[in-house]
Amino acid sequence: MKRIVFISYIVLVTALFSDGICAQERSFGATFSYAGTGFDYMRYIDSRHFAQYQIRMESASLLWAGHGKAGVSASAFWNSVFAQIESRNGNTVRFYAGPGISLGYSEDFTYRSGLIFGLKGNIGAECHFARGVDISLSIAPMLGGHFRRKEGMVNMRLYRSGIYYALMPEIGIRYNF
Repeated sequence: MKRIVFISYIVLVTALFSDGICAQERSFGATFSYAGTGFDYMRYIDSRHFAQYQIRMESASLLWAGHGKAGVSASAFWNSVFAQIESRNGNTVRFYAGPGISLGYSEDFTYRSGLIFGLKGNIGAECHFARGVDISLSIAPMLGGHFRRKEGMVNMRLYRSGIYYALMPEIGIRYNF
C-alpha cells in the first residue's frame, strides 16, 4: 500500500511541475451571436492545436419565428492554427479551423423542441493581446438532426438552424490564465 501511495505521489508531482503541463494556455469567456450566447473554454495542447468547449443558449428560433423557447447546447471542437501573425508588442493574431460535435435540446424554426445532434465545423480568427485578453470572430455551421416525439413516434429532421449558423458570425471575448 505504501508503494502505491509513493508512486502516485511521484506521478502527481512530476505531472504538476512538468513544463508541458504547466505551460499550456487556457482561456475562459463568452460568445455572442444572433443565434445565441454562451460560455467558451479553450485549452491549447501545443502552439498549433487547441480544444474548445462551448455551452450556449440557442435563441435562433426566438428571433426568427418570434415565439418559442430558448434551447441549450454543448459543443466540443479540436481546432488547428493554420496561420499566425505576431507583432512586436506581444499581440498575436491566429487563424484556425477544426471539426467538432454538438448535442443539445432546442426548437428548430416552427418545429417543437427536440434533441439536436450533429457535426460542427469551426473557422475563425483570434486576436490574443499581451495583457491576457482574447477577442475572436468565427463561424460554426452544424450539419445534424433534430429529433422530437410526435404521437408516440420519434421524428427526425435536418436541423436547419445549424446550417444557417454559417451565415451568423460569433464574437467572443475571453480571459487568458
